[in-house]
Amino acid sequence: MNGTGHMDEEILHRAPLGGQIREFVIDAIMSGELRAGDRVVAKALAKRLGVSQAPVREAIRDLVLLGFLDTEPFKGTSVRSFTEKELQEVYTVRAALESLAARLAATRMTEEDVRSLQDTLDRMIQAAQEQDEEEMVRLDNEFHETILQVSGNKLLHQVWQTVQFGYWTIVTARVSTYDLEELARRHESLLEALKSGEPQRAMAAMQCHIEDLGKPPRNLETTSGTA
Repeated sequence: MNGTGHMDEEILHRAPLGGQIREFVIDAIMSGELRAGDRVVAKALAKRLGVSQAPVREAIRDLVLLGFLDTEPFKGTSVRSFTEKELQEVYTVRAALESLAARLAATRMTEEDVRSLQDTLDRMIQAAQEQDEEEMVRLDNEFHETILQVSGNKLLHQVWQTVQFGYWTIVTARVSTYDLEELARRHESLLEALKSGEPQRAMAAMQCHIEDLGKPPRNLETTSGTA
């Protein structure tokens, strides 16, 4: 991670600090600034961000648990690459959680919710057509998180946020056999299922939407971990 200065420190003006640092490292992985195998050193990162090493170590521990970093004795901590099996495990768990959210959301969707999802999808497709991967991923996550919110199950939403499933979207974008516009347009049938108001249809559509991405990826030597 190159560069120091005021802009990095400005990122940390929000709380809690450990979460801020975790997001900073994930953003660096998502942008390609940190690639598979790159070391993440607490002392250097703390110096760059102008903070003590304690919250940096906390963030690194969290990122190891979330699966973005690897720690090996005598080798330190580095950005990990992902095997096909590991990605499939992520998709399987995410599909189970989000298919439940879709089942709950289908009976609670208002016209305003539908308009919001359609607007997000339209912007997602536009970003994909412009090859703006970062914006497309952001909107993809916004689409899925809206469904979690509409589900009305706060614990379900909290678990999704805690596991940081949204960050795995960038993994999918980079290893998927689909191009960006295909990834975006896959949400059209999902939205139709949600609009139907049929819980089982919405649940099945979400499960298929996510699990299909685990078949098999184009390239597993990626820097990081889009659905």
